[in-house]
Amino acid sequence: MNIPDSAQSFFSTASLERRIAELTILYEVSCALQKTLDEEKALNTILAGVTAGRGLGFNRAFILLVDSKEEWLEGRLAMGPSSPEEASRMWRELRTKHQTLRELLRSLNESGIRKDLRVNEIISKFRISLADSQNSLIKIMRSREASLAGEDCFLPQNLPMDLSLSQLLGINDFAVAPLYLAERDLGLLIADNAITQNPIDIRNLRLLQIYAQEASTAIQNTRFCSELKEKIELLQSANQAIHESQEQLLRAERLSTIGRMSALLAHQIRTPLVSIGGFARRLMREISPDDPRREEMEVIYSEVGHLERLVGEVLGYSKSSDAERKSVNANALVRSIAASMKEEIDKRSIRAVMNLCPEIPDIEVNELQLRQALMNLIANAIDAMPSGGTLTFDTIADKNYIEIGVSDTGMGIKQEYWNKLFTPFFTTKEGGTGLGLAIVSQVVDNHNGSLRFESIPGQGTAFYIRLAVHPDKKSAAHLSPTSEFTGGGPL
Repeated sequence: MNIPDSAQSFFSTASLERRIAELTILYEVSCALQKTLDEEKALNTILAGVTAGRGLGFNRAFILLVDSKEEWLEGRLAMGPSSPEEASRMWRELRTKHQTLRELLRSLNESGIRKDLRVNEIISKFRISLADSQNSLIKIMRSREASLAGEDCFLPQNLPMDLSLSQLLGINDFAVAPLYLAERDLGLLIADNAITQNPIDIRNLRLLQIYAQEASTAIQNTRFCSELKEKIELLQSANQAIHESQEQLLRAERLSTIGRMSALLAHQIRTPLVSIGGFARRLMREISPDDPRREEMEVIYSEVGHLERLVGEVLGYSKSSDAERKSVNANALVRSIAASMKEEIDKRSIRAVMNLCPEIPDIEVNELQLRQALMNLIANAIDAMPSGGTLTFDTIADKNYIEIGVSDTGMGIKQEYWNKLFTPFFTTKEGGTGLGLAIVSQVVDNHNGSLRFESIPGQGTAFYIRLAVHPDKKSAAHLSPTSEFTGGGPL
């Protein structure tokens, strides 16, 4: 049969126009996808291109993606009407508002997909294990070849159709195109004509497959961008951590230098201070109470005493942690320290209460260091109760550890100071050195113990030192060597 030249020209022109239209669709969608690196917006654009009348023209479209752990093929997003009535309304609105595919894509990119539509209820039910190698959708994805579903199979692979799949979609005829890039499977793009019931031919299927390749590149680009952002954030976080570590090292080096200098100066100052203090005490004994010089000597004696305490604290803070240890009874140590500080306790009209565990095991400690730590805690408690109050000593024990508590009913500690309490040279007391609690913390660390406190402003503060009964690695492992703090708890 001979076809007239005019007819051949017509078919050739129609084919060319159709080809130009298809390329235009791919170009418009490609331009829209290049303008976003957000995965959600990219999926919006892909689905709009599949379902738009000026796009591929399918009624509905579904995207299934492989999860980040590459264990599941999961429904991600869908677009399309749920009924002929809704389809008529949606398509009428789209024709009225948007003259071109580019305008439609721009609009959807800005507004997003309505996830309350029934198609997104359908897509949310898709979840297929990638380990299910016999599943037809998994086979299609891995075959890298688009398929057309019919009554009972997928063509051209002749894969069996799962009835639950057609029941879920509500239609037997639909197209499936794999989403992949290089050797990586990304998912599937499913499209159908559930509303118009228009048949899907080979040309529609091939165009969907070409379109799916463009979509795959866009999806992978958004994922690369997301991964890059995460890595940048991790690098920024690591860089910040390195910067902070460098600053901490510099501060530690400066503090170490200051500590060595302080210890050297303290040793040099201690001897003349002892002499000055001795002479001051001797002169005070020789001067009568009526002598006008008596008041000046008392000032000298008081200030020398303050300097001696300061020097003692500096030397205490700089002492090595490798001092000799011996067996000590915590109850006996607490009673001894309380007796030695009785004059200061009584001077402030403070009532001392002993809540000591009657059967408490001995502990291996450096007695001088632990005594200094407890004396510092007691001194702080006394200072917190200038008008009197109750000073309570507690000891509790079991087979693994003992705990020594010193609590007061004083002014409490403001929460804004909690993080700074154990920092060397931090103090809220006038004339304080800021080394008292730092020494306590260091002593506890030296003994692989833990230190915590509870404080309620206006009601009081309690400090607890926890030490292992047997200071070996096994029994001390459960004890935190760092200071902890809590607030608002019972005192």
